[in-house]
Amino acid sequence: MRYGKWIAGFLGLIVGGAVAGTSLAQQGVAEKAGETLDGVGRGIKKGAVEIGDAVRRRFEGVRGEVSRMGVHNRVYSRLHWDRALNTSKIEVHLLKGGEVLLRGYVPDEEAHQRAITLTRDTVDVAGVVDELVPLVKPAQTPAPTSSIVVPKAR
Repeated sequence: MRYGKWIAGFLGLIVGGAVAGTSLAQQGVAEKAGETLDGVGRGIKKGAVEIGDAVRRRFEGVRGEVSRMGVHNRVYSRLHWDRALNTSKIEVHLLKGGEVLLRGYVPDEEAHQRAITLTRDTVDVAGVVDELVPLVKPAQTPAPTSSIVVPKAR
């Protein structure tokens, strides 16, 4: 009987140690998984920061290129790449004081107004001298010459 308690205690110690060891092993796996996930999270964050920096650098580069463009080139580019004006023949001349002279032909009055607006809204343009000619004039409704009153049917 004396040995039975001792054996039972010994077996309890072995089983308890095995359970504790399994628990520690599981904790180690969980810690490793957590560290791996942390590493993935840091990698994603680092990648996002790098992409943001790359986009910011590219934007600053484009902004610098646009700043180096003169007023003439900016206006010409805006007019040249606008869909409403792609069939127009427009000359762009830079005048003193930042004014821009527009000379040429546009398809209609809507394109005429679009060209003036784009030019006026371009950075560093102080004013627009308009010598554009719309090829199609807006339709004008003739004023009635006389009024005809039609009586109601009775």
